Amino acid sequence: MKIRTQIFSWVFLATIVPLTTAALIATYYIEYDYESGVQQSINANLQNLGVELKRRLQAQQDFALGLSRADAVQDFLPLLKRAESGQVPAGFNTHRSRINHYFEGFQTILQGMYIMRLMDKFGNAYVKVSNDKRSAPVYEGISGMMFVEPEINGVEFYEKIKTLTANEVSMLVLMHNAQQSSLMETLPLLDYVIPLYQGKELVGVLSLTLFGESIDSILTHSPRLYDADIFLVENNPDNPQRHGMLLYDDNNAIRIAQLRNTPKYIAELYGDKVLAQISDKPSGRISDTTPGMSIYFYELFPYPTNLTSWILVMRVPDAAVNEPFGQVRLVIWSVAAFALLISLLLGDIGVRLIARPMAKLSKNLLSYAQGEHNQRVETNARIDEIRDMEEAFNTMADSLDRASEERDKAQHMMLQSAKLASIGQMAAGIGHEINNPLNNILSYVKLLERSIEPKDRRIRSDVQSLKEEAMRASDIIRGILNFARQVPPHYAPFNLTDWVQDTLNLVRQSAKTVGIALAAECPQDLIVEGDRGQLQQALINLLINAIQASPSGSEVKVVVSSNQSDAIISVIDRGSGIANEAADYIFDPFYSTKPEGEGSGLGLSVSLGVIERHQGKLSLKNNPDRGVTATMIIPLKRVQDTEHDD
Repeated sequence: MKIRTQIFSWVFLATIVPLTTAALIATYYIEYDYESGVQQSINANLQNLGVELKRRLQAQQDFALGLSRADAVQDFLPLLKRAESGQVPAGFNTHRSRINHYFEGFQTILQGMYIMRLMDKFGNAYVKVSNDKRSAPVYEGISGMMFVEPEINGVEFYEKIKTLTANEVSMLVLMHNAQQSSLMETLPLLDYVIPLYQGKELVGVLSLTLFGESIDSILTHSPRLYDADIFLVENNPDNPQRHGMLLYDDNNAIRIAQLRNTPKYIAELYGDKVLAQISDKPSGRISDTTPGMSIYFYELFPYPTNLTSWILVMRVPDAAVNEPFGQVRLVIWSVAAFALLISLLLGDIGVRLIARPMAKLSKNLLSYAQGEHNQRVETNARIDEIRDMEEAFNTMADSLDRASEERDKAQHMMLQSAKLASIGQMAAGIGHEINNPLNNILSYVKLLERSIEPKDRRIRSDVQSLKEEAMRASDIIRGILNFARQVPPHYAPFNLTDWVQDTLNLVRQSAKTVGIALAAECPQDLIVEGDRGQLQQALINLLINAIQASPSGSEVKVVVSSNQSDAIISVIDRGSGIANEAADYIFDPFYSTKPEGEGSGLGLSVSLGVIERHQGKLSLKNNPDRGVTATMIIPLKRVQDTEHDD
C-alpha cells in the first residue's frame, strides 16, 4: 500500500469515519425521537377529529330524537293508528300539512341535503320533506290511502322495526332511498330511525336521512399535519357490501355527500392488506403499500346501537417528516467530503516528504537486487527515520558486497568438498580393491626391472611403460578418493525463493547457449533449514541434466511447493524421458546415457547423496506427455541424525 494511501487511511479512519458515524447516529436517534413525537401528534389530531365527528353525529341523533318527541309528531300518532283501517281520519290531511310545515322549518338548522319521513309501521310514507321541499301524496296504496312514495313491502319493514328500542334512535339502511334514484342506491351514512309508539302499540316510524355535508365540512377543514391525506373507511364485517367502503378520501376526491350508485372500496385503491392491518387494532401506524408513505389510523364508533365502526386514516409522506433530517445528513456528508479533500491534501504532503524518498530508496534496492552493486543512496531526506534508512541501505550494500566475496569463496570450497559424498564408502572400497593389485603390479615391475639385462632395451622400455601406467592408475584412484570424500551438511535457514533464483542464474548461461528457457514458480517467504551450498549443487546437477536432455527451443521449469513439513522442488524438462532399461541404474555412480566424453555419470549420485544427508528424498519420473520430472523433497526443519552429528 502506498504512503499516500496509508496517510489517507489513517486520517480517514481516525477522524472522518468516527465523526461522520457519530453524527449520523445522532441524526438517526434524534429522527427516531422526532418520529415518536410526530406519531403522538398525529394520533392526538386523529383522536380530536374523531371526537369532533362523534360530537356532530351525536348532535344529529339528538336532533332526530327531538323531532320524534315534537308535539306535531305526537299529535299525529292517533291519526296513524286510525289510518290503519284504510279510512282517512278526520283532520288527517290538516295534521299532515302541519308536520310538513314543521319539517320545512328546519332548513336553516339542517344545512345541505337531508330527507325527513314520517311513516306508518309498515313503512308507507305519509310525510316526506327533502331539504325544504315537501312531497305531495300522489301514490295510492292498496288500502286506498294516499302516500308520498310508492308503497313498500310492509311486512318485512314491520318485522325489522318492531325489534328496535322504542323512542330511541337506531341506524338502518332504508330501502326507500334506493327507490328514488339509482344514484342513491349506496348512501355512506346510515339512516336515523325512531319507532313511534302510542302507549305500547307501534303505530309509526320517523326517519332522518342525512347526506353528510356537515361531516365532509369537518373533515375538509381539519388540519393536514405533515402534508397528510385523510380518508375515512367503514369497518363493517357483518355487511360485505359496506365493509371497507370509502366514505371520504382526499386523494381520490371522494366525499360523504356524493350521490353514488357504485361504492369505492379501500381494497381497490390501497390494497387488501391495508384494511386488514387497520382493522386489527383501534389505533396505530403501518406502512402504506405506496413506497415512502405511512398510515396513521384511529377507530371510532359513530352509531351507539350498531357495531359498525369508522376508521379515520391519515396518509403521511415520509419525506414530510424526514426531510429536515435528510438535509442535516446532506450537510454531514458535505463536511465529510470536505474532510476527505483535506485528507487527500495531507496525503500529497506525505508523498513529498515520505513517498518520494522512499520510492528512490526502493528503486536503488531493486537495482542492487538486479546486480548493480555499485548503487548507493544520497542521505538528504528531511525526515530523520528515512535518512536513517538511506544510511542503513548504504551500510547494507557495503556489507553485502563483502559478504558476496566471502560467499563466493565459501561456495567454491563447499562445492569442492561436497563432490561425490554419496559414494564415499564405495570410493574407499574401490581404493582398497584396486590399490592392492596395483601395489602387486608395481612390486612385480620392480622385480622385472632387476631381472632384465641391460641389453634388453625393448623389454626394459615395455616394463617402464607398464610401471608408468600402474602409477597413473594409482593416481586416478587417489584422486577419486579425494573427490568423493564426504563433508557433513552445514545447517542454516535460507529463503527458498531466493535460493532457486540464484541457482537458476548459475546455469542460465549454459541453458541460453543451447537455446533452453528457464522458468520458476516459487511461493514467497518459504524458509528451509539446510546446507544451502550442497543443496544448490544437487539442484544444479538436476538442472544440467534437464538442460542437456531438452531439445533446443523448449523450457525447463522449476516448481516449488510445500506441505506442513517438507519443501518440494520439481525440475521439469521436455526431453525424451528415461528409458525403461535405464530406470534401475540412473543413480548408480559413473552410469551415464550421454555419449562418451560428455558426462561422468556422477551428477545424480552426488545429488542423491546430498539430499539423503539432509534426510530428504530424490525421485525421477517420466511425464505423461514427454520429458522427466525430478523431484527433491527436503525437510523444512533440520532432522537430527546422530550418525551425522557425531
